Amino acid sequence: MTTPGSLSGEEAASDGPAGGGARRSHRVTISDLARRLDISKASVSYALNGRAGVSEETRRRVLNLAEELGFHPNSAAVALSASRTRTIGIVIARDPALISTEAFYMRTLVGIEQYLNEVDSSLLLRLTGEHGEDLDVLRRWSRQGRVDGFILFDEHNEDPRIPLLKDLGVPCVVVSSNAPYDGVGRLISSPEETVTLLLDHLAELGHENIVHVSGPFTFVHEQLRVRLLQEHARRRGIRVTHFEGSYRYEEGAEMTRTVLAAKERPTALVLGNDLMAVAALRVATELGTAVPDELSIVAWDDSPLCELARPGITAVDQKTMERGRAAADLLLKIAAGESDLHHDAPPGELRPRDSSAAAPR
Repeated sequence: MTTPGSLSGEEAASDGPAGGGARRSHRVTISDLARRLDISKASVSYALNGRAGVSEETRRRVLNLAEELGFHPNSAAVALSASRTRTIGIVIARDPALISTEAFYMRTLVGIEQYLNEVDSSLLLRLTGEHGEDLDVLRRWSRQGRVDGFILFDEHNEDPRIPLLKDLGVPCVVVSSNAPYDGVGRLISSPEETVTLLLDHLAELGHENIVHVSGPFTFVHEQLRVRLLQEHARRRGIRVTHFEGSYRYEEGAEMTRTVLAAKERPTALVLGNDLMAVAALRVATELGTAVPDELSIVAWDDSPLCELARPGITAVDQKTMERGRAAADLLLKIAAGESDLHHDAPPGELRPRDSSAAAPR
């Protein structure tokens, strides 16, 4: 689907001298300029970017008002004015049913859309099957010139999408925990930060035997999560048992039943996403295991599901909306010629709730 944005330069500084020098309470946007001048946002964009399509009088009025209100378009918005399509592409090779229920993708896409709306760009999104159909879409959109670049998620080992886009000469940003210098953009989110937050929390509560239910090991970020969790747990004297999951609610429920049926139960469960954590909470309750008195449950990713569950589920807020914005910003800058290909993702934050407590003795 294609989702339209607003206009170039929409984001600006908020401290302009409007109202006799008083500090403005909100960020000045192209919409503000267009409304004040009673002209279209397109005309404002053309005037700000020095493009044809408006009269000199209109250009002068726009620039004068922009100066009066302290309007300063962000760097990505200015760079975008020289792009070909003003569109970025995202092709996700995952089950649409999972995409619609997992908070990570929905919140990330919202963050991307918010950013694109501010800089007059659009998002071209396609959900495909998981058997290489995404490569066909990447190839076709690139050759048709439909996008200025792509944001890629769920990096695999020897991921074929990256060499394909490099061969096609199309910019991309990989949202990943992997940081090789391979000539493509990367928004880097190290799992070490989340591992530290979760293990410090559980260690402080006295947990020494935990189970981690991850997502698919085919993903680079899950491989790194497992390795770092094992290494950091060992240093803290914590034993970790890993199970490979699929991020699905049903998988979280099945894994929890398996764990709670074992002779030696863990005192804490770490689930790879919010859906599996909610499933674990439901199954534990059904089986008569008190949460958190007998079993603590924590989630790698926070979402409203974790907050609304009873008890609320301790989770790490991965700042997914902010990361979506950061990925889009990086892609537009790379498409405009920026040489700095690696940016760090915004840091996560632990959200302690009632699902985690002192380990039972």
